[in-house]
Amino acid sequence: MNHQSNIKHSTSAGGRISAIHPASIAAELGLQPGDLIMAIADHYLRDVIDYRFLIAEEQIDVLVRHANGEEIVYEIEKDPDEDLGVDFEEPLFDRLRTCSNKCPFCFLTQMPRGFRKSLYLKDDDYRLSFIYSNFVTFTNLTEADWERIASQHLSPLHISVHATDPAWRAVMLGKRDLPDVREQIRRLGQMGVSVHTQIVACPGVNDGVVLAQSINDLIALAPTVQSIAVVPVGLTKYRFEGNKPRTIRAAIEVHEAPEWHDPHAEALPLWDSAPLHDPSLGFCSRLAAASEVPLRCYTPAEAAAVIDLIQSYSATCRRDFDMTLVYPSDEFYILAGREIPPADFYDDMPQYSNGVGMVRDFLDTWAKAKRRLPASITTPTRLALVCGTLVGPLLQQVATRLNRIAGLEVLVLPVVNEFFGPTVTVSGLLAAQDVIAALQSSGAQRAILPRVMFDYQGNRTIDDQTPQQISEAAAMPVALANDPTELVRYVRALAQR
Repeated sequence: MNHQSNIKHSTSAGGRISAIHPASIAAELGLQPGDLIMAIADHYLRDVIDYRFLIAEEQIDVLVRHANGEEIVYEIEKDPDEDLGVDFEEPLFDRLRTCSNKCPFCFLTQMPRGFRKSLYLKDDDYRLSFIYSNFVTFTNLTEADWERIASQHLSPLHISVHATDPAWRAVMLGKRDLPDVREQIRRLGQMGVSVHTQIVACPGVNDGVVLAQSINDLIALAPTVQSIAVVPVGLTKYRFEGNKPRTIRAAIEVHEAPEWHDPHAEALPLWDSAPLHDPSLGFCSRLAAASEVPLRCYTPAEAAAVIDLIQSYSATCRRDFDMTLVYPSDEFYILAGREIPPADFYDDMPQYSNGVGMVRDFLDTWAKAKRRLPASITTPTRLALVCGTLVGPLLQQVATRLNRIAGLEVLVLPVVNEFFGPTVTVSGLLAAQDVIAALQSSGAQRAILPRVMFDYQGNRTIDDQTPQQISEAAAMPVALANDPTELVRYVRALAQR
């Protein structure tokens, strides 16, 4: 999962320390968790970016407010690249920038209610784009933000484009009068800032000729544009059940419902408050028709067509930039039943966390890691490999090899996502309640859970369960694995028991 901010930890008065590193400057000064680092060199800190930028000096003055309320200025001499040795509760110390767009595919409007508030927070903060590679839309930047990006050289940034044509981007973001993303990327390039871009593709909306235009426009902006990922829209059962919205237009209007309206966000007109074909708005009449297109998932044939379109650019990009540059996500290949490209197709994996190249990396890592598997384990064990239904066939190849180990029986457990609905097939959105139910009926004695189904810190699932709680409810030990190397390490540990 991407980083999810907890606004309860935002102080607007500096960064609250969560941990002190042993033998660090902070430890020597006697700083404690709960203390606030408020300012460095008379500059009050807005976020961890300011902190990192300002400590890169040999001599600094640091203003700290201790938990007892006492404020002390510490004069520190150090190496410019030496950190104070602190971790912060949150990377943003002031207010998080929220999203005022109304994307029809917004995942937050496709979630059940009643879970922790941070899951429903519509963040669109360019600082998280720099810190954690979160994708943002660049629709809420002020001139001061642009100046800061330039002065602190915040590069690379990650932009959700969806479509470069202004009218089609308005449909995809559900918002009028957007800045031209192409001009924004050009401006970033003039600052020496590079960007990675993504397009969430919806069948019959921003694929086909619209996608081709977007790719051409973004390729023309290379090398400022370092990568272009195309990922399929993800839709949950809450988008389809009962009278839930089934068209682009209806999904946009969901954002106007009282339960989703953010009173602190930018005040926006309702989608129906003005005619979409009004020339004074700078839009063409096709916008209204486009918004009535059904909102649905890709079919295998449509996924194959998207792959063919994207791969038609590969040779040109290889020739001109010595890189592939534009990549379909792994989900397109699996849905279409296509072979995963070799590793060099993905260059240096610039969009790995966006589901681009993960399968290839898994296959190649497994090919090396399996050489270290033991021949046998002492205690007979039945082990479940938990995953989403999308990668079940891939993990079955792994299980086949593991089952050659004497004393080990491995079963793949592709968990149907009842929490979000069967259209959600990725492991990263598995809910604990579905995993627990599958484990309880599996007959397994132990289980390996995908690390990606937990939050950024690895503590909680999307339905607020910890690994320990899953273990207790399933009545078996569970472990987390992020890749084949960790899986093999776990099996080797079983052999040494």
